[in-house]
Amino acid sequence: MVTITGYRTRYTTGGDKKIYLQVEGGVKTTASQKTGRVYLTALKASVFAAVDEEVAKAMIGHQLPGTIKQLQVEPYQIINDETGEVRVYNHRSEYVPDELMELA
Repeated sequence: MVTITGYRTRYTTGGDKKIYLQVEGGVKTTASQKTGRVYLTALKASVFAAVDEEVAKAMIGHQLPGTIKQLQVEPYQIINDETGEVRVYNHRSEYVPDELMELA
């Protein structure tokens, strides 16, 4: 099970408004490359939702059947706008509903 923890509003290049639900479920271990310390972090993902903002707000706290999987991808960079720090990632997180897990 995953829990809906929030939502984000994003706009396409054409100006269309899209709602993405933020979901959390499970934990993973992460080792710091600088210190070597191991941390537990929550698995998080975003899921497109064909709902408006009022419905998205009402969905916060609800649970959905499924899990969050980490997928290996080509390395990509994320720049922290506040600090200018550049981080390189080689994975992304994706919500997988139980129905799709049963097919795999």
